[in-house]
Amino acid sequence: MFYQEDPKDSIALAREIKLDSLKAARLIEAEKRKLATQAKQNAIQATRKKIIPPLTQEMALGYRLNSDGWSFFVNRGFIKSDNEPPHTSFLFFDFSEKKHPKESRSINENFTTINPNEAKPTFYKYGKINNFYQFKIGYGNIRHLTGKLDNKSIVINWVYAGGLSMGILKPYYLDLLVPEGNIYVRKFEKYTDNTKEYFLDLNNQGTIIGGGSFTKGIGEIKIQPGLSARSGFYFDYTATRKLFLGVELGASAEVYFKEIPIMATAKNSFYFFNLYADFRIGKRWE
Repeated sequence: MFYQEDPKDSIALAREIKLDSLKAARLIEAEKRKLATQAKQNAIQATRKKIIPPLTQEMALGYRLNSDGWSFFVNRGFIKSDNEPPHTSFLFFDFSEKKHPKESRSINENFTTINPNEAKPTFYKYGKINNFYQFKIGYGNIRHLTGKLDNKSIVINWVYAGGLSMGILKPYYLDLLVPEGNIYVRKFEKYTDNTKEYFLDLNNQGTIIGGGSFTKGIGEIKIQPGLSARSGFYFDYTATRKLFLGVELGASAEVYFKEIPIMATAKNSFYFFNLYADFRIGKRWE
C-alpha cells in the first residue's frame, strides 16, 4: 500500500517555504540597510575628524633695527580668517632706544699720554647729555594682500599700527679725571652748567676717560609722553602650520609733547621719523 500525498499539504508546504524565503530576504535586506547606514555614519564621522579648526590667535617676539636706533617687541595677535579679506589685529609692546643723527663714538687718544698711570680710556659719546629710551604700547592691523596662512607658504601683508609712547630720559654720565686743588680726582658726572666744559672738551685735554656704565643715572630718569605710528609691508613665512617667521619693512614716526634733549652739540627735536626692518618668530594656535 502506497502513501499518496494530499495536494493540499503540498500547497501549504510550498506556501510556508515561500514565506520563509521572503522573511529571510527581508532580514538580509534589513541587515544590508543597517550596514549601509553604519558605513554612512562612519564616513560622516571620518569627515568631521578631518576638519581642521581655524587658527585664531598668535604671538611673536622680534627685533627691529631703525635708522635711528633699535627695538625689541612682542606682538599678541587675533586672526580674523572669516573676514574678507582676512586680517589679523594685534596689540604690541615695544622697548627701544633712540639715537641722535649726530651721535658718534669717540675715544680720548691723548689721555694715556697725559696720564700714563691712570686707567685706559674707553669709548664715549661726545656731546651726548641724555640716553633716550621708549616703552610703547598700541594696536594695529595686518591686512593680507597675497597668499594664505598655510604650511610652507609666504603671505605678503600691509601692516599699520599706532599707540602711546612713554619716553624715558636718563642722564648720560662721563668718567672724568677732574682737577681739585693741586690734584686730579676721578669722578662720574652728568651734563650741567658746571660740568659742560668737560663734556665739550674738543681738544681732549686729558679730562675724559670714557662713558659711564648703563646703571649711572637710572635713579634720575624723567618721563616724556608721546605718540607713535608705523606702516609697512610684512612678509610672513609659515614654516609649519603653527610656527612662523616674519620680516617687516616700513617707516615709523614719533612725536612728543616736549623737545627731547639728547645732544648738547646739535639741534634736538620733539619728533622723530625713521625707516626700519624687523625680524620676528612666532606661534599660532586655535
